[in-house]
Amino acid sequence: MKRSVIYLWFTALVFLSVLVSCKEKDNSTNAFADSNYLSNIPVTSSVANSFSFVVNARSYNYSQIQAIQFNADTLSIAITIANFISGSGKIIIEDGNGNSIYEKDLNGAMVSASVLQVSAIPKTVNLNLTNFTGEVTIGLSGK
Repeated sequence: MKRSVIYLWFTALVFLSVLVSCKEKDNSTNAFADSNYLSNIPVTSSVANSFSFVVNARSYNYSQIQAIQFNADTLSIAITIANFISGSGKIIIEDGNGNSIYEKDLNGAMVSASVLQVSAIPKTVNLNLTNFTGEVTIGLSGK
């Protein structure tokens, strides 16, 4: 009887060790293919004289017109696109009458900084991304 209990425990341990060791391994080294990688979750912030947008995009389509709260005549614009793989995009900053103050195509890796003296107060940011894969960071500030 004692011997049959030992064989039963031994069989159970072997079964559990095989069960636990059987798992699928992902050999991918691409962060965009990692299922744990957070993507397509944009973070936007808009407060007085400041606006920011950040997203880790993976085949991402985004189209949004965001109202901004600016009362300054100097506009600082910083755009960074890192790890660009594919897609296209565009940012347009408009005044209250729908006139374009600033436009920039987002079609590749870039670091861009501009300081503009504007004659009209910025009121909206129109941002479009089409099948975009890459990391986008946009910051606006007014003085």
